[in-house]
Amino acid sequence: MLIRLSTLAAVAVAFVACSTPVFFVPEQTLNRPVVDRLGESSIRIRWPESFSSDAVVVYRGIDPSFINRSVPLAVVVAEQSVVLTNEDDPDIRGGRRLYFELVPASGGRAVITTERRLPLACCDNFRDLGGYETTAGRVVRWDRLYRTGELSKLTRSDLKYLSQFDVKLVCDFRSGRERLASPDRTIDEAPEILDLPVDQEGVDPEELRRKIRTGGMVALGVENMMKNAYRAFVTNYSEEWAVMFQRLVREENLPTVVHCTAGKDRTGFASALVLFALGVSEETVFEDYLSTNYYQQNFFRFVLRWVPLYSFFRTNPEDLLPLLEARREYLQAALDEMTASYGSIDAYLEQALGVDAQMRVKLEHLFLE
Repeated sequence: MLIRLSTLAAVAVAFVACSTPVFFVPEQTLNRPVVDRLGESSIRIRWPESFSSDAVVVYRGIDPSFINRSVPLAVVVAEQSVVLTNEDDPDIRGGRRLYFELVPASGGRAVITTERRLPLACCDNFRDLGGYETTAGRVVRWDRLYRTGELSKLTRSDLKYLSQFDVKLVCDFRSGRERLASPDRTIDEAPEILDLPVDQEGVDPEELRRKIRTGGMVALGVENMMKNAYRAFVTNYSEEWAVMFQRLVREENLPTVVHCTAGKDRTGFASALVLFALGVSEETVFEDYLSTNYYQQNFFRFVLRWVPLYSFFRTNPEDLLPLLEARREYLQAALDEMTASYGSIDAYLEQALGVDAQMRVKLEHLFLE
């Protein structure tokens, strides 16, 4: 009996389309006011009831330091969110980054917020690390430090949008082979590219592709591999993280973008280090780290649906989940390694990376409100 390849392909596509692997996508914990882009011409601002259960007045500006308080953009009563469109403000569609000051009518503390995820066509996880509160009650400034994956696929519109931030430094944690395969596209006026190669122990892209094709991926083995990679971030790459901090305390290097290939592991670890050094709580550091799963859920779905075809149905998509996801136990493995080797996270920052009291003062001056 003759079975055409087109028929097999149709069956395979139908199988993949019907299968929906389950992966961890946390709901965004609403611990502070947030701005979500709903579409090209609309955004939604949300806040927890703890911020205000009364009316909230919304102002806007084109810079956190220059908020137009002469006329409110909106006054929200008996709700914890508001949707704004280009009819409310033409700049919502204009490609300009906007900042919103939320003022509780009850007289509570006002908050300035903006879109954490930048609305880029190519990068679904290009994020601003601003807006997080420290344990001392200060707030990380917006537009100081961004985290993302590779920049090789930035579109012309992406580059135009990013030009408004005047990025001065890009810290690239990819290996030489990764950079050669996918060189960064230059943002705006050619910021300095600082190569700080960090290899993920045991995570060889070619070997992983071979295992996926041949059905050699096993979830438990991948989980152990990832934990070991995070431990190695602590034990093997102190020099790279130290150089990053040395550059971040120089104002002429800000704003800075830190990135690797996926923007999840090496970049997630580097971002955690900076937040810890600024005095952000461990709970909030994990919140930022795990947010990758929220912002990349569409990418996860795409990969997991097509893995069966790529592997001729040899690989179970769920065996790939430990590789795709940011998992609490991965970052926890790194923190445990810091504690085991140095006694505490703060001791690791100081003894291994040189983030002493003097450097912390400089970081706080540059990064905190």
